[in-house]
Amino acid sequence: MVIPLKYVRLFVASDGRSHFEDCTLPLGTRAFAPPTTPLEASELMPAVGFAVVHFAADWEGPWHPSPYRQWFFMLSGSLIVTACDGAERTLRAGDAILLDDMGTKGHLTRVVGGQQVMAVGVRIPEA
Repeated sequence: MVIPLKYVRLFVASDGRSHFEDCTLPLGTRAFAPPTTPLEASELMPAVGFAVVHFAADWEGPWHPSPYRQWFFMLSGSLIVTACDGAERTLRAGDAILLDDMGTKGHLTRVVGGQQVMAVGVRIPEA
């Protein structure tokens, strides 16, 4: 059985505020790296670029929207992200979030657990 990638999407709803939704990215058996044995992988998706991002152990940001559509893949540490509706999600190493809340008040982000955070942000084309 193939287990899809579970991720959180932070998006703008019809009320103009950011909200979370739980999503899955389907994986299928693909010749991802021939001539190796096929792997479970998603379809190839376009990307504009990526950045490795470091958050200090006590970092906390004000309300802000994502500057562009991007995936954020957590490598180490923990963040709490708060949407406009007050809902919070804790992201830990191995978690993924699709930030799609441009043009709103955005979200709050803060490091928790007293440890630094490392993540990779992958900018993707507009939908």
